[in-house]
Amino acid sequence: MSFDPVKLSAYLDGELSAVETAEIETALQQDQALQGELEMLIQGQEIGLADLNAALESPVPEDLIAAIETAPVPEVANSPLPPQRFAVVAATVLAAFVGVSGGYFLGASQPNTQVASVAGGEVLPEWVSDVADYHRVYAEEGRHLVEVGADEQEHLETWLTKVVGAEVIAPDLSHHGLTFEGGRLLVAAGKPVAQLMYTDATQRVVALCLLQTDTPATQVETRSLHEFEMVTWGDTNRNFIVIGDEDRQDLGAIAETVAQEV
Repeated sequence: MSFDPVKLSAYLDGELSAVETAEIETALQQDQALQGELEMLIQGQEIGLADLNAALESPVPEDLIAAIETAPVPEVANSPLPPQRFAVVAATVLAAFVGVSGGYFLGASQPNTQVASVAGGEVLPEWVSDVADYHRVYAEEGRHLVEVGADEQEHLETWLTKVVGAEVIAPDLSHHGLTFEGGRLLVAAGKPVAQLMYTDATQRVVALCLLQTDTPATQVETRSLHEFEMVTWGDTNRNFIVIGDEDRQDLGAIAETVAQEV
């Protein structure tokens, strides 16, 4: 199945509806060519952001600074501003623009970008909020709970490891009363995320999500968002979330098992 590159890009940015997102993720499971297109887009975004960040961090050339400082003051009739050097105004506007846009793009390239949550004014990493939104949609699914079923676990782990860029292992959580159902690929905070799905005896869903990061979380945190409870932590090059219904009392123990096994 073919998708417009603009739509794939919107998928990576999390700008599609839940229906459109599910359509693309279903196609990704079946179409290796589409997987390749997505990987190329991801790589292109990362390269572009890296180049932009490098440019924003480069010092302003001294000759450009000198040219601005010595620029003549233009005479502007009926100016709403008091007389002042055009260079100062221009430099201030330029600095503000670079500061704002630099902060935006630097933040967008990091999986730990901070955004305010909708509950209690708490500040959350962007990918945590995105994962909660995905969980709200997919936890209600039955037949389409996962893209790749548990019967193809080896293929699922290999595929997700390749796309995410960090090792993905589906831990055995049967001693917590959970059955591994399979998994799927998500995109959160502009990065590919592995989502591994488990169900308990009452068919309630617990998900393990992970992404690759160069800035892993340094501590274990438990938080509530929407109707879900989450435990988050990081290791050498990955950040993790275990998410389930807010009334579950075992997510901390599940997270501890995951941390030991993966």
